Amino acid sequence: MTSDEKPRRARAIIVEDEWIVARDLQHILEEIGLHILRLVRRPSDLMPLVEELRPDLLVLDIDLDAEIDGIELAEQVQKNFPTCALLFVSAHAEPETLARIRRVDAHGFVVKPFARPQLEAAVEVALSRVDRTADNAQAALREIARVLADAGALPHERRNRDWRQIPGLQELSPREVQVLEALLAHRRPPQIAEDLGISPHTVRNHLKSIYAKCGVRSQAELLQLIVEA
Repeated sequence: MTSDEKPRRARAIIVEDEWIVARDLQHILEEIGLHILRLVRRPSDLMPLVEELRPDLLVLDIDLDAEIDGIELAEQVQKNFPTCALLFVSAHAEPETLARIRRVDAHGFVVKPFARPQLEAAVEVALSRVDRTADNAQAALREIARVLADAGALPHERRNRDWRQIPGLQELSPREVQVLEALLAHRRPPQIAEDLGISPHTVRNHLKSIYAKCGVRSQAELLQLIVEA
């Protein structure tokens, strides 16, 4: 970054069904330097927006007037977008609610009514935690990319090595190795399909097979497996 360039502002989506509270959150977060991408009132609208906009932070009200609450919604996001920071706001702080928040491994929690200093501190903590996680994940992805490259170049008898305790990696087919390498290069399934000359449905089937061989259920769990190996 040159001296003339400004650092990129963290980008956030607010999920809050009370419009006045949503605008209050927006006002405070913009004052402390965040770029608010959207205000979302209905949980069903969130996932397509996260897929399209890839925010750095989600600020979620827990007590949504909908079929699912903010914690359940966060679980859906976390499975598919593990590097997105999660910050909850709620008027309730019962032990059951706090236990559920811990299980989701949220990055912050603010009790309503909130003040600017409280919210600003929570945002800084949430984003810093995700930055550290992302650094660890990127280091792990570089390592698995090296392992995959080695595995593709080695004869079969050497593929039976432990490969840093990552289960199932040596069992991948050549095509699955290609799909995983593309995934680790931040290619999305439609782009992978185009690159490899196969259908998106086939890519999804390969991903399911990779997850099954590695004993995971999602990309988030695969990243966790790699980081902890």
